[in-house]
Amino acid sequence: MSFRAKLINFLLRKTLKKMLIQQGADIPVLRQRLGASERAAGKPRLGIQIEDIDLDGLGLQKVVHDDCTSQQAVLYFHGGGYVLAGSAGHVALAGRLSELAGVAVYLVDYRLAPEQPFPAAVDDALKAYQGLLERGYEASNLILAGDSAGGGLAAATLLNLKNLGYPQPAAALLLSPWLDLSLSGDSMIGNNDKDVMLSTAVLTAWANAYLQDRDPLAPLASPIYGDLSGLAPILVHVGSTEVLRSDAEDFVDRVIEQGGSAVLKIWDDLPHVFQVLLGRVPEAEESIALLAQYCLQQLKPKT
Repeated sequence: MSFRAKLINFLLRKTLKKMLIQQGADIPVLRQRLGASERAAGKPRLGIQIEDIDLDGLGLQKVVHDDCTSQQAVLYFHGGGYVLAGSAGHVALAGRLSELAGVAVYLVDYRLAPEQPFPAAVDDALKAYQGLLERGYEASNLILAGDSAGGGLAAATLLNLKNLGYPQPAAALLLSPWLDLSLSGDSMIGNNDKDVMLSTAVLTAWANAYLQDRDPLAPLASPIYGDLSGLAPILVHVGSTEVLRSDAEDFVDRVIEQGGSAVLKIWDDLPHVFQVLLGRVPEAEESIALLAQYCLQQLKPKT
């Protein structure tokens, strides 16, 4: 692990984790505080174009590098516990992925809880996928992706597409995905103190805000409990000390047991969704390069 990652871990534990434990359940206050810090964030790197798209009331941001000429795309769902909006870090991640993989990246501004609880986000994810198909993208030229809650939403969308008879995309990328809203994974306890950002208490508050008394074992809320056969190939990245580590490990095991293709990479002691720290920790660049390589492999024409 790099020195900069160690420093980020220290700062996250002393600031963000402490704030989330104190105010994680007070979603309006949390949004205000995180929004204030977000306004100080830097702009996307040169060569990145951003286009706002209104998809019949659903907002998307198309992020594309100037050198991208392909008709292939990544549909990306941001994290934030289903209660927080996307960040400038997501835009930076999308821009770098577009540059390295030669694809357009569409960030989805799906509806948030508690104002719009489950299954609003799932419905919006399906609408975004349908929208790209209607715009002329072939399913075989699309990849679903997401981090944290957005990773769970991407996995839920794979299940939803299968259930509704839609074609699967070429693949899916899941970064520190939240796949089990019952919080039953071993790492919820084992890594609760080690995780420098999240805690079981905070995730419990966010799960309650999202589910609002709905069943946490419902597959479209917790994809780990779904029928995982017949899904697109999946690549998962997670940090070794995350409370969500078990979600990633157990999900990949179940996909493989049910005949699917899934690859897991565990990053030693890296924080939750460290990929949004592009430019701050070198491992973010390494991870995004691997994600781009996987995109290129899965988007090759099948012979």
